Amino acid sequence: PQQKELLSSKWCVPPSITSGAVRTSKSAIVPPEEALAMLRNGNERFVVGAPVAGKMHKSMREALASVGQAPHAAVVGCSDSRVPLETIFDALPGDLFVLRNAGNTCTHAEGSVLGSLEFCTGALNTRLIFVLGHTNCGAMKGATMAFLQSQKPAAKDGHALDAMLRGLGSVAESAAMELGKEATGDEIAQHAVKLNVFATMNFMLQHSEPIRQKVKSGGGIYDLASGRVQFLGQSPSQTKLLKLPLTPAISPKDRLLGA
Repeated sequence: PQQKELLSSKWCVPPSITSGAVRTSKSAIVPPEEALAMLRNGNERFVVGAPVAGKMHKSMREALASVGQAPHAAVVGCSDSRVPLETIFDALPGDLFVLRNAGNTCTHAEGSVLGSLEFCTGALNTRLIFVLGHTNCGAMKGATMAFLQSQKPAAKDGHALDAMLRGLGSVAESAAMELGKEATGDEIAQHAVKLNVFATMNFMLQHSEPIRQKVKSGGGIYDLASGRVQFLGQSPSQTKLLKLPLTPAISPKDRLLGA
């Protein structure tokens, strides 16, 4: 019922929705503030049940295939099936450059996530990277459980999942320290979701010079029950990190050799 009202408002709506033409490599670069407004307003349309994206015409598909893409934002999100990023931001194909893994994290400086973001912000000229966590995140619950059990004799990681959860352990540890000894495991995991969003943003700033130079980052938490994204803004550590030298990346080969 609110669809017509929302479209006629002064909200930022992706041109792909208002004009019926998808974003391609010929489209103008979208400033990060405008791209963030598109995410915010797209989520509002999703929350109130008035989405406008979804219809893809043949000409739109052909334009993306032949001319190329120019997404207005890159979104790093969790693989959780309950958090479909294009849907919750009411976006069409070509609007968002999406990267998903369990825990919405960047764990290796030369890994696929960071490299893909550098491709998006370099070759595709995207100027906003948005990191999205969500409530009841299974990865953060697992990482919290692993941290709380870390004083027991450590078992050798036998699966990639074990290594990933241990990699998120520092975030769970920080959440536990901030909340104090009386905090429950669920409370720690919930707080860790927020800290993990900032940790991913910080990692990008610590390890990628191209992202430091050209891109604005932001973060948020998606509420599974309400559908609403809580926008957190930039990392509290961003100003400090930008004054520090770039942290040298450790290649996967050196990591295996124990460098």
